[in-house]
Amino acid sequence: MSKRKKQQYVQTAPKKQGGSFLFNFILFLGFVFAVSAVGIFISGYSNFQTQWDQTEWTVATAQVMEVTDSQVNGITVYEAEYQYEAGDTTYTGTAQRTSDELKAGDSLTIKYNPDSPDASTADLTVDMAFIIQASISAVLAVIFLYGPSLYQKKKQGGPVRRLPLR
Repeated sequence: MSKRKKQQYVQTAPKKQGGSFLFNFILFLGFVFAVSAVGIFISGYSNFQTQWDQTEWTVATAQVMEVTDSQVNGITVYEAEYQYEAGDTTYTGTAQRTSDELKAGDSLTIKYNPDSPDASTADLTVDMAFIIQASISAVLAVIFLYGPSLYQKKKQGGPVRRLPLR
């Protein structure tokens, strides 16, 4: 049997588990931005799909019958009730505006569903702002989720992987 020399063990300070409050808070913000990006995209896409389907609807001119105003969260909203004809039948609909541009007796361009003429809209554009909002939230989510780990690697002296330059 060979004699082994006893090795001395040096106790080092335990590595800190987790991160600082700021590190955890930034990660939390990253998750919040990620969830909001998904939420914005889902809700915006369903609204976009509805508006996209309405691009095929029939354009008509409606007559504004009455305009009423109400307060919603401190903002005055004007609701115009209009009438339009589809075939031999007269239908009614409502349009909401934030300005008092419409008066009773004015003409209003609308679209109605040719398969179900009682469905109409006065919103003639397709709103794609949700894509911009979801994209901004997604970029912030990536920055807030990936940034702290890059910072921690750099601070600890570990290798930081970078893309090669061309």
